[in-house]
Amino acid sequence: MIKEEKVQQVEELAKEATESGAVVFSDYSGLTVTEMSELRKRLSALGADLRVVKNTLLNLAMEKANFQIEGLEGPTAALFSRSADPIESIKILVSYLKEKAKGEVKFGFFEKAKTAAEGILELAALPGKAVLQAQLVSRLSSPIYKLAYVLSAQHQKIVMVLDQISKTRGGVQ
Repeated sequence: MIKEEKVQQVEELAKEATESGAVVFSDYSGLTVTEMSELRKRLSALGADLRVVKNTLLNLAMEKANFQIEGLEGPTAALFSRSADPIESIKILVSYLKEKAKGEVKFGFFEKAKTAAEGILELAALPGKAVLQAQLVSRLSSPIYKLAYVLSAQHQKIVMVLDQISKTRGGVQ
């Protein structure tokens, strides 16, 4: 690769990193070309991108994007979730590596904050964005429904008591 192509690749990687909700670095050792292609297809369906890039180029690109990385060694694949839900893309990467029992997550950046491998694995264990939103709506609306039920129950009790009084006193029917 000539120098101009490397400079262009560093620029492109830096741009992707700054526009991504999550950037995750993983070791892809042991994955075959077919398995890497399958993983890339799964991620691209979400709008995420998995790239295998030389560590020196990644270091330069991350430095340009103001991400501080140190000690990047060995084979490295970089996940960029530009238009994808960051947690969903992390989930796919982590579950795929576990499914194949090959490779491992090194570290990453979530919402521009550096996150250790353990933190990335914790993010992968979270429910998806849609599930979290549904849980939030459910929890927010639950007290309202309970209040409405209690208020309507009081009216029902009053009506039932008045009905019983009218029946016992021989009231109008």
